[in-house]
Formats: sequence, C-alpha cells, structure tokens
Amino acid sequence: MNFQWIGIRYRKIDHSFSHVVSGEMPATNQKSSGRCWGFAGLNLFRIYLGRKHNLKDFQFSQSYFMFWDKLEKANYFLESILSTLDEKSDSRIIMHLLQTPTEDGGQWDMWANLIKKYGVIPQAEMSESFSSSQSSEMNKMLSRKLRENAHDLRKKSTEGSSNDDLSKLKNQMIEEIFKMLTMHLGTPPETFDWQVEIRIKNLADLKI
Repeated sequence: MNFQWIGIRYRKIDHSFSHVVSGEMPATNQKSSGRCWGFAGLNLFRIYLGRKHNLKDFQFSQSYFMFWDKLEKANYFLESILSTLDEKSDSRIIMHLLQTPTEDGGQWDMWANLIKKYGVIPQAEMSESFSSSQSSEMNKMLSRKLRENAHDLRKKSTEGSSNDDLSKLKNQMIEEIFKMLTMHLGTPPETFDWQVEIRIKNLADLKI
C-alpha cells in the first residue's frame, strides 16, 4: 500500500463545510454499551434545548431511554414467542428470537416510538449506572431470564394452557423484567422538578 500517495490525497480533501452546527455542547459518552442510536437522537434534542435556554452543557437521561427500550424489547420478545407457539423449538424463527432477546442496538423508528410513548427527562433525574455504561452483564442476565420465560410459555402451551392464561403469565414475566431493570438502571421517575440557571447579559433579552 502506498501510504505516501494516501497522505497526499488526504491533504487535498476540502475540509470546509456549507453548514456548521451552532450551540454544540461537550461530547457525551456511551462507554461500553451499544446505545449509539439513542445517544444520537437525544443529542439532537439537547442542542435545541441549549439554544432555546442558552445552556452550555445539558444531557437527557440515557438510562431512562435505555430502561424503556429494554422493557419494550422484552415485551416484544415474549409476544413473539406467544405468536410462534406452533413452531418447532429448533425452527429458524425460534432460534433467531432466542439469539438476542434484548440487545442494545436500535434504529430511528424505534427511537421515535420510545420518545413518543415515554418522553425524556434530564440526566440528573436518572443518572448513569454501572450497568448502563457496562451493559454486557445486564444483557446476559436479561437474555437468560427471557429464554427461561420462552421455555416456560411454550411448555405451558403444550400442557394445554389457554391463551388468556398464557397472556397473564407473560404479564407476570414482564413485571419480573421490570424489577430486574430497576436493579440495574434505577427506577424511572413518574414526575420531577427541573430547574436551570440561565445567565443573560441584558434583562431585555429575557423572554418569559
């Protein structure tokens, strides 16, 4: 490989931009987790809030977002198990579902739906935890429990449990997942009071 040629080509790249983002804040850190998609969306929100209120540094709670993402993924997984009870345990669809019941990753439509349903809160109201920053062990525990849940649902189905009974059992499993998430990430607040210090140079600039 001709590194000299690469260096010359790189120096010729035009690094000027037609658009520059204003109101930027210090970088956020997802650490050892796969929350890049969540951070990306929340960072767009905080830029808007910073411009509106002249904030130099602010973060929305990534743990709060992660909590509900995990819970929704767990519910989706168990609902998928209920909808595939007629599949063999070694079928491709079952093997696919069991592979990653509640991974960190996501995409835009998932992010948008979570924000619409649960909203956002300041990071100070639900701060980072060890498990949110180092998510691998939490994910292993959740996956182990959800695979166990899948086994129990399928077993109850073969024993003749009704759809209503299976649905009730699934809801009990979700309650247990909720408790596990509170241990790892904390309990999402239902309400909070937020205050911020805003510095202005001229009282005429203050808009209420």
